[in-house]
Amino acid sequence: FGSRLDSGWGFEGELKYKTAGDRQDVAFDNTVGNGHELTVSYQYRLDEKWLLTPSFALESIEKSTAYKMGLKLGYKVNDQLSVSGRYRYDSIKLDRDKVNHEMPDNQMDDQSINRYDVWVNYASKGPWAYEYQFTYFDADYIRYDNGKTDYEQNAAFKYKWDKHWVPFFEVGDIKVDSEDDKRQLRLRVGVQYNFL
Repeated sequence: FGSRLDSGWGFEGELKYKTAGDRQDVAFDNTVGNGHELTVSYQYRLDEKWLLTPSFALESIEKSTAYKMGLKLGYKVNDQLSVSGRYRYDSIKLDRDKVNHEMPDNQMDDQSINRYDVWVNYASKGPWAYEYQFTYFDADYIRYDNGKTDYEQNAAFKYKWDKHWVPFFEVGDIKVDSEDDKRQLRLRVGVQYNFL
């Protein structure tokens, strides 16, 4: 849920859920809460083409709380195409009872990530819109393939049904775990509803 005020201030809230238990290959089998995230941001329009957006987010899950401070710069190429980039610093405070002391570099109570995102957005003159996102992570703990760096890619396909309803489909490329170089496909399907 989110809202952007005319003043430029934006507020968002997200509730997260996941499949739990030993049947993780069965969708919606044992759905449990997976935390929440609250974000506040401010959009500062530099001119007709450039937009600067500082943000702060607080994410809480069962084993940690993360404080995320970011700065995003967007550029509108034309009415259909825009590009943007963001740097975000994530400071993660782990539940001391859930720290994995067997994993190298993961026995710290506090962890941090330098995160770099790039987006390319294209909105056709019709109902379709497309988004590509590439994210690079540079952490101070083992994150992927026994190293401290990682990446993700995501492609989103959105269809503007009317002024309120926007169904979407996303395809992502993400890691499997922190100990090897295996990747996995992430699929997301959803509907965005615009109140105004």
